[in-house]
Amino acid sequence: MKANRTLAIISLSLLLVSAACTPCATMRSDPPAPVAFYLVDASGGSPFNNPNAGMHPDSIQLILDGEPFNYLFTGTDEKVNNLIFETYPVLYTKSRVRMLLRLNSLNTDTLDIAYTVNRGKCYTDYTYSAFYFNGKELKRQPETGYLQLQVL
Repeated sequence: MKANRTLAIISLSLLLVSAACTPCATMRSDPPAPVAFYLVDASGGSPFNNPNAGMHPDSIQLILDGEPFNYLFTGTDEKVNNLIFETYPVLYTKSRVRMLLRLNSLNTDTLDIAYTVNRGKCYTDYTYSAFYFNGKELKRQPETGYLQLQVL
């Protein structure tokens, strides 16, 4: 009788442990990748080098749904010889976001980012599908993955 009770307790314990260890418990999706971009003027140079542009990297703001939205300033990338900005625009309830890029008090541009939402059994994956700057479609640069935004 004692052996049956011990076997029953061990069996029940194993059953509970195996039920708690579903494959999804150990799987995590990667967070959405950041969208990295840099700004250029009409000649392809950095607008921050042009004193007439009235722009400074610290004054750049992203606005999402009427609220300031943080971005990461990552420094200069020598491949493009420019300042790189990164943002994480994925809103988990939408598949497209519109961000306003405020360059200075006189100049605000629009960056639209579309992404697909793939809901799997264990987690949801987000993949960027299109980028639009002031209504024109943009492609990421193949060698860096950056978006080049012409602002002046």
